[in-house]
Amino acid sequence: MKKNLLFLLLALCHFSSMQAQTIAPTKYKTGTASKKVVSDNGSSNNNFHTPLFKGKKVRSNFPSTFGHKELIGTTTYDLQTNGANQRRILQNGNTLSACYIFSDEISATATSPFADRGTGYAYFDGSIWTAPATTRLEPTRCGFGGFAGSGGTSELIISHDFNTFNLIANKKSGATWTTANLGTATTKKALWPHAAASGNWIYVVASSYDSLTKSNGIRNGYFFSRSNDNGLTWLDDMIPMPYLDSVGHYRGGGNSYSISANGANVSILLGDLGSDLDLLTSADHGATWTKKTILDWPLNNYDFSGVVSTDTNADAIPDTLLTCDGSHSLVVDNAGISHLAFPIVRVYKTGTASYGYFYSTYLAYYNTAIDSIQLIDNSLYSYHNCDGGNFGIGEHYGGSTTATPGAVYNTIGTLSMPSISIVNSVPQKILISYTSIMDNDTTEDDLGVHPLWLGSSSYTGQNYRDVFVIGSNDNATSWTYPVNISRSAHVEEAYPSTPEIVNGNILPVIYQTDIEPGTVLQNSDFADDTYKNMMVVQTVSIDTLFMLGADSTAPCNQVEIGLAVNTLSAEDGSIHVYPNPSADWMHVQIQLMETSTKVMYTICDVFGHVVYSAEDKNVKAGVHDMHVSKLSSGNYVLQIKTDHGSYFQKITKTN
Repeated sequence: MKKNLLFLLLALCHFSSMQAQTIAPTKYKTGTASKKVVSDNGSSNNNFHTPLFKGKKVRSNFPSTFGHKELIGTTTYDLQTNGANQRRILQNGNTLSACYIFSDEISATATSPFADRGTGYAYFDGSIWTAPATTRLEPTRCGFGGFAGSGGTSELIISHDFNTFNLIANKKSGATWTTANLGTATTKKALWPHAAASGNWIYVVASSYDSLTKSNGIRNGYFFSRSNDNGLTWLDDMIPMPYLDSVGHYRGGGNSYSISANGANVSILLGDLGSDLDLLTSADHGATWTKKTILDWPLNNYDFSGVVSTDTNADAIPDTLLTCDGSHSLVVDNAGISHLAFPIVRVYKTGTASYGYFYSTYLAYYNTAIDSIQLIDNSLYSYHNCDGGNFGIGEHYGGSTTATPGAVYNTIGTLSMPSISIVNSVPQKILISYTSIMDNDTTEDDLGVHPLWLGSSSYTGQNYRDVFVIGSNDNATSWTYPVNISRSAHVEEAYPSTPEIVNGNILPVIYQTDIEPGTVLQNSDFADDTYKNMMVVQTVSIDTLFMLGADSTAPCNQVEIGLAVNTLSAEDGSIHVYPNPSADWMHVQIQLMETSTKVMYTICDVFGHVVYSAEDKNVKAGVHDMHVSKLSSGNYVLQIKTDHGSYFQKITKTN
């Protein structure tokens, strides 16, 4: 593989501190088919694997978690986006509104009909959340929706109807929802809408389902609509996205765009694997536009799903090029400045339908005032070494050379799916949440031997991901270390979304959490009807984020939540829990070899919250009775701690 100019990016990311590194926005080149993963391990990349410090913090069992986590709903449809996340959470004072793609399909597979698919919704009134959704907002099968608006008693969620190609408007007035067609044209077969609103203005960008439907020559083209009367009429109705053509975008793509509006300023970011990453900005409500290419893919009119090599100079050697992975995020601040967050990955194609990519991924930041790209995190850098072991790609990313065991999503980055927020404060703060793989946290430990394994993976070495937040409080001059906010070992968290504008000192993040890496829809995952995909809203202190982010161990500090190992050896005695499952009583039968001065019984929910605790003294043999009838139905973890060790077991409360 040719080590061309683009490999200089690797050396740029050797941080001795978290001062931002910058590159010019058009200097480096970027970039769908079967994949091959190439290890970064090797002498050419040793700067990734040199520890900055000794003595890592390791995860322990059931300490307190960071901030507050709330389960707001469940879903069996686990593909929340094809690329960039829509805004899925709104903050208005001390209230929160959250939405997600909902389904309760039983024994879901990639080919299930998901006839009940639609928008799940939850609302926090400052004291409590509404009950988890049991049905969608829409009367017909819809999906892939997101918020437009500022929250409160008037909200707008725009989704799509795959059968009619109508875009659907869910409007909330007070506590009442109404659903109707948005009124945009259906002739373009537009799906996967992303929307923004400011005042009476609504802006929508969408992609065409039909590859033969083109915008300025782009297959599966990008289309734009805008309204100045809250969607009653449309000044532009599914017009081709201005200034984009097939030279930089051979194809469009579902969800490979982000949009934001603030006052008269509107910005749209568009790009996917093997295309330019372009920013369109308007200062007059979308009447006129200016285009800025943030990353220029060097091969014009390039069909990334085709068989053409990434050979840029016709020397018959495929070049390794840089590209966004299709997930990115955008926000326009009160001054009209656009702030961007996006992953950068390295890919190559040898001239077949498949392509190769490297494990390393950079989180990049750009704003229109600074006009340069900053590289602010690299998930394979040494401060992501969390277990104190040998830091290398085999340990860090499962050691797999194929995509399926790696459980990559439709976006391929080891860190991916960013969501950027602006904090209204003086000085203004920038926060970016994203999902990233965790060091040495894989399914290797779980298959067939883990006593609390709740999934059914047939793959070893799948990496779990956690949710991270990285921030700047000095206008992007410097950045914190990435702070791991979800911190859950043996649990997968992905698809994070945050509000565009945050007021106050609390950052709310919604994400999907699962017991198994990957998705049913795209990654050969297996559905678990007992342990569904959970939608979680986590609220964290922004001051605490910046405090923790000063510590290079901030990416670590995982805890076991819902899964742990049995540390009471057989020679110490035996413990039997029955009946399990149960709706009323469970009994713990203990037979120890030696008397324990104290035996502690603790039941925790999947977030590690204690829901039951009791204590017996001077126990060698006996039965402890637990009344579980008041617990909500679902899975829990029972911990029994003796003088000789601890015992963990999954228990299930039934109705």
